[in-house]
Amino acid sequence: MPYAILNKIRMHYEVSGAGAPLLLINGLSAPAVGFALQAKAFAPHFQVVTFDNRGVGETDLPAEPVYTTAQMADDAAAVLRHLRIGRAHVLGTSMGGTIAQELALRHPRLVRSLVLACTWVEGDPRFLHTLESWVSLAYRVPVEERYRHVVYPWLFAPGFFAKKENVELAFQRAMAYPHQTKAEAIERQARGILAWNGTRAKRLRGLRVPTLVLVGRDDILTPPAFSRALAKAIGRRARLSVLPGGHGFFLEHAGVFNRAVLRFLKSVRSK
Repeated sequence: MPYAILNKIRMHYEVSGAGAPLLLINGLSAPAVGFALQAKAFAPHFQVVTFDNRGVGETDLPAEPVYTTAQMADDAAAVLRHLRIGRAHVLGTSMGGTIAQELALRHPRLVRSLVLACTWVEGDPRFLHTLESWVSLAYRVPVEERYRHVVYPWLFAPGFFAKKENVELAFQRAMAYPHQTKAEAIERQARGILAWNGTRAKRLRGLRVPTLVLVGRDDILTPPAFSRALAKAIGRRARLSVLPGGHGFFLEHAGVFNRAVLRFLKSVRSK
């Protein structure tokens, strides 16, 4: 497994495929393995780079009380520089979308294009309350209950729950991963989200790269209104597409999601 000491922590990353570099950045508490369906679909077309954000997966769990969005964006930049990648397409989901925005603002020369999925620039009070609730519950419930009863109701659309085998399969896959996320990591990443929320809307006009904003039609955590506001904040370089599914639409409808991303990235390459 590839590791590197970056920004004073040991970070885990993976590289697959060949072609123009494509960096994938995952969301709150989620390790890079959560992008397995995307990495498989994108690797025939791109050099796909995934990594575990600080605190999760096989990356170190630093002791500081808050992992800021800026820190995590700098971590992403450090991964690219370690791999000697001068410029990459960047896809971020949920919290990973906020990191991708910050990466493009802090390290603009590293970013060729952006795909911002199920994410936001300014969440509403219910969204912020949900994050606080997740932090509290992460310390109170076993990891098995965290998936079934805390995360999944927000992650998947109603149609997903219509078949109990969908839930069971998702649960079994999640529990099979040997590096389960600790409550401390959830809190430290969430504190970074809460501090970042709403602070970048005016700066997004400064983005100079083609941007695709994607959201699930049935997303109740970061609903389509959040994505509309994000696309509007970026301006004419952004286009918005609403796809089937909930917050985890890139898992529920991976084929639809992956095709939308590939169409966009190929259009960027053709310009």
